[in-house]
Amino acid sequence: MSQPEYIAALLSIIVGLALTDLARSFRELVRPQRKVNWHWLPLLWAANMFFLAIQLWWNSFTLLTEATSTFFFPFLLTFLLLYLACAFALPDPGWRKSQPRGDAPGSKVSIETLGTEPSLDLKAFHFSKAHRRWFFGILIGSLVAGQVGTQVARALAEGFSASRVEMLLNGGAAALLGTLGLTDRWWVHAPLSVLSFLFLVRSTVLTVLGG
Repeated sequence: MSQPEYIAALLSIIVGLALTDLARSFRELVRPQRKVNWHWLPLLWAANMFFLAIQLWWNSFTLLTEATSTFFFPFLLTFLLLYLACAFALPDPGWRKSQPRGDAPGSKVSIETLGTEPSLDLKAFHFSKAHRRWFFGILIGSLVAGQVGTQVARALAEGFSASRVEMLLNGGAAALLGTLGLTDRWWVHAPLSVLSFLFLVRSTVLTVLGG
């Protein structure tokens, strides 16, 4: 096997583990004995992570054609951060959050106890400060690492030529993610999350069908 093939195989394993973790987290939510207060926002971001993982994995093969150790670490960091984002998209079964109930759409909601086992509240999970900071912060880190890896790859293959369109798109995406990480307002999260989903679905389909 050539060096690009080894690198592609390693990155494919990481993507496979990320999607497996995402599927396992969803499986835990739908188990019959699991008490869950459902909310669509974390489920939408789980779908976003699925499409993002597929898109990054698919695009990586083109960039890895002339792979060298020079940009191996930026790409490795990108995919490791992608794995962490997939792992943080949905709560673990043991996640618990107790907050005073609020009336605002984006306010933190308390765990309601059904019998002896408290229910898993997806709304409280999504809007919790720790989740927002870690999840969206990791996604920003993945964008930055991916941009660095892509620019290094282009520099090695054809001389340094920064793609302004790509940098603007990644900069806009980072600003969007940063906004979601800093606020717990429902009216901010809802439209930006839907917009992200529509963009990722469209770009992933076009990337796969066009590639």
